[in-house]
Amino acid sequence: MSVKIKSRNDILNDIIRDGKKHPKGWNAALGKDSTTFSHDCYISHPDIGIYLLKEYNKNPFEVKGVGTKLARHIDDDIEEQMRKKSGDFGIIQGDIRKIITNINRGILPEQILTSAIKGDDLGLTIPVRGRASTSKNTFQSLKNTFSHQQKKLETCFEKMVSDDGLYTSYE
Repeated sequence: MSVKIKSRNDILNDIIRDGKKHPKGWNAALGKDSTTFSHDCYISHPDIGIYLLKEYNKNPFEVKGVGTKLARHIDDDIEEQMRKKSGDFGIIQGDIRKIITNINRGILPEQILTSAIKGDDLGLTIPVRGRASTSKNTFQSLKNTFSHQQKKLETCFEKMVSDDGLYTSYE
């Protein structure tokens, strides 16, 4: 499988598309890559494979990043490791027009979020949900396991960050 690098939003759309077919059973491992200064998120499903998203905050209002699908299948022991020491996570998708319409009808923002958690669409949906680990051991293990597949993604990420001036010191 050749590594195909995509923008952050395109990878999230791929994951959401897969999540609509397989809404449950997702796992994630989150961590900070100290070599690229990126926030990394490995997102996997036993029937889909594993994605890697590398991102950073360009400023307080903009998150930029790139991602790829690392593998179509991952070993059961990796899945199990991602489930250990984990909490809930989800990818939230919003329709701002629908949210505003519902708020104008008197529906409170908290109720819109609560409805999304229950699976009702008042402008927010959670098409992907599962368990996420923030264990440094799990994160490092995944980074080591997929180090070869990540090389092209890291090069692309470093170019994007460099073009944005993140690695430039203040003068």
